[in-house]
Amino acid sequence: MVASLCWPQRSALGLGAVLAVWGVVDLVVGRTPLGVLHLVTGALVAASAASMRASRPMGSLMAVVFLVVFAFGAGEGGGAMDAGLIGNGVHLLIGFASVAVAVSCAWCEQRSRTARRHP
Repeated sequence: MVASLCWPQRSALGLGAVLAVWGVVDLVVGRTPLGVLHLVTGALVAASAASMRASRPMGSLMAVVFLVVFAFGAGEGGGAMDAGLIGNGVHLLIGFASVAVAVSCAWCEQRSRTARRHP
């Protein structure tokens, strides 16, 4: 199944898996709010990888979510969304990676539509 996915979908699947593992680690360590966020978003992103039409809006949504989490985490030191310097930086990277997934899905959809019109 993974071999039949195009690269933005595989990227979304990998990002979802990383987020889910990070969520489990957060729950074990006792960072419950971040653990729930990472686990739920990881499951949603991984599930959306099955379809290009689902990966694009999910990438857009996750970009907003993680950029907002970064802003709250970096803005309130010691708050519920503060993941420390490295964690906040990773939230920023995940936000931008989600933008890249959304844009690349749109690009791949456009290329496949063009290929179908002009065989």
